[in-house]
Amino acid sequence: MELISKEEFKELINYHGNNCISIYIPTHRAGVEVNEKQDAIVLKNVLQAVNADLQKKGLNSQTIEQLLKPGFELYNNEIFWNSQLDGLAVFMADDFFKVIQLPFAVNEESYLNNSFYISPLLPAITNNEEFYLLVLSKSDAIFFQGNAFGLQRLEVEGLPNGMDDVVHFEEKEDQQLFRQGGKGGTGSASFHGHGEGQLDDKANLGIYFQEVDKTLFTEVLHDKHVPLVLAGVEYLIPIYKGVSKYNNIADEAITGSQEHESPHVLFTKVREILEPYFEQETKKRLENYYNQIATPLTSSMPDKVIPASFYAQVSDLFICKGEHIWGRFNEADNQLEIHTEKQDGDECLINQAAAKTYANGGSVYLLEREQMPKESIIAAFMRY
Repeated sequence: MELISKEEFKELINYHGNNCISIYIPTHRAGVEVNEKQDAIVLKNVLQAVNADLQKKGLNSQTIEQLLKPGFELYNNEIFWNSQLDGLAVFMADDFFKVIQLPFAVNEESYLNNSFYISPLLPAITNNEEFYLLVLSKSDAIFFQGNAFGLQRLEVEGLPNGMDDVVHFEEKEDQQLFRQGGKGGTGSASFHGHGEGQLDDKANLGIYFQEVDKTLFTEVLHDKHVPLVLAGVEYLIPIYKGVSKYNNIADEAITGSQEHESPHVLFTKVREILEPYFEQETKKRLENYYNQIATPLTSSMPDKVIPASFYAQVSDLFICKGEHIWGRFNEADNQLEIHTEKQDGDECLINQAAAKTYANGGSVYLLEREQMPKESIIAAFMRY
């Protein structure tokens, strides 16, 4: 489920050239926007605007055509536009072209600089959220792995195909459990003794769920410490919790029949449950900042934070979504220029601070304005 690898991200960070083009546009998974190719038209319009910017820089038409050719080829790729997510990032430069589909919305924007604008990509590379979802019913057990952006169904070898995959029969005076196999299994039988006579429905469910839990724990969960959310008809949830050996089952479950629900809908329901859990790390880092706010370890002053990011002094960098600080920083002589408006040759210094902090092993948090410390647009907790 990796959106962009750390190697790809570092490649974007480290690329420098005279005409680095970064384009972000919102896209659509379905609907009239897809049917009428509206997303492709948006890209075309952005490319035409970039064309005009390149002309203002004095590039000749042949050079501009060569630079933008991969972008217009993407615009004409009808198959590509029929399978979009929620956002699209396009990066172009001399002999460089990369397209990244994003499962989260981005604002429409384009940048022409000496490096790529990577800040909107930060959620894809810095978010380490992970969880599992188990959809339970008498007829099936469906297992998903999830992160901040979606769900992916996992086929787990040996996972029971519902209660019908666990057949009971009596042999002499001892009732035994005959296990027929399961998802990805070989179909070989296994026996478990139960000397309780004829089992009722709850007991049968307990045995079935024990098989589910044992298989998941053995194949996947034995070394995991992330949340597992359960989904299913309400009375099934406590039965599964009662037999499970996994210690990180979420208190809240998704109740009701969920076995035919789409992954997209299930994901929305899981995220609502787990949002407070996944906000803990950001809250912890912000609390750490506020606890040290009267010390030299914190700053919300751009003229301090930006150089510190270049010199690997930033542990946690907080940046405001959609904001820019235009200017230049000469790392060799520690000279910083900040301009109220973008000038020729300027870079977004927030973007550069984020790239440098990430490359130097720090953590970067992309926040809404109301979450930012002291109403700033950039702030940092220092290593020293």
